[in-house]
Formats: sequence, structure tokens, C-alpha cells
Amino acid sequence: MLALQKGFYGEVLTTLYFTIMQPIGLLVWIYQAQFKKEQQEFVARKLDSKGWTKYLSISVLWWLAFGFIYQSIGANRPYRDSITDATNGVGQILMTAVYREQWIFWAATNVFSIYLWWGESLQIQGKYLIYLINSLVGWYQWSKAAKQNTDLPN
Repeated sequence: MLALQKGFYGEVLTTLYFTIMQPIGLLVWIYQAQFKKEQQEFVARKLDSKGWTKYLSISVLWWLAFGFIYQSIGANRPYRDSITDATNGVGQILMTAVYREQWIFWAATNVFSIYLWWGESLQIQGKYLIYLINSLVGWYQWSKAAKQNTDLPN
């Protein structure tokens, strides 16, 4: 695997994290749709300032902790690698909780991933550029849905 050969341990850890979290997120969404709501409808939520502070703090702590871990095991670019772990991790948490701000974290992941692979693999950078475009479209769509939900009467 190219990521391990290059010493990018975060890429591997992120894949393992998603392998665990994707089914968990799916089960949470199914549970909420079947047991918590009378109607099965998508309701995008928005973070308030307290939520932003919480999730940005989690991102910084995640980034620094994993950067230190990767540095201690001899990673090639420990802090460049760990920032994508942080943004991916928080993005997944926000996605599971149905927050539109997940897309900002996904976009940040893609920008940092392009930087991480700079000079290493043009093909992988291209993949993350396409993901970045997808993230921007997702942000637009979820923002539109969140606005529609705030316009609805309670």
C-alpha cells in the first residue's frame, strides 16, 4: 500500500476508522428514521457557536495527539498526515449527527490531502480534487435543506 510505504500512517488509520464508523452511522440514521420520527425525512441541522467551538477543539486535539503519535513511530510527515485524521474524524461524527457542517470538514480534509500528497502522487491529488468538488456541492445542498427546515413552522 502506497500510504504505508510513504509513511503516511494517517491514511491507513482513516480507512480503518471509516470501516468501523460507516456502518455505525448508517445504523444511527436507520434507527432515527424508524423509531424516533413519525415521518422518515431528512432534517439537516446547523451548528451553533458552542458546537463550532466544541468540534474545532476536538479537531485540534485530534490533530496534535495523532501528530505526536505518528512522529513517535517515525512517520514521514506526522502533522501533515494527522490533520486529515482530525478533519475526517470530526466530519464523520457530524455526518452521523446530521449536521451540514460536516461538509466543511470534508472539504478541509480534501484540501489537506492534496497538500499531503503534493509531489508524491498526482493521481491521488486528482482524486481529492474531485472529492473537494463533491464536498462543495454537498455543503450547498445541505445548506439549502437546513434553510428550508428553519423556514418551516414548528
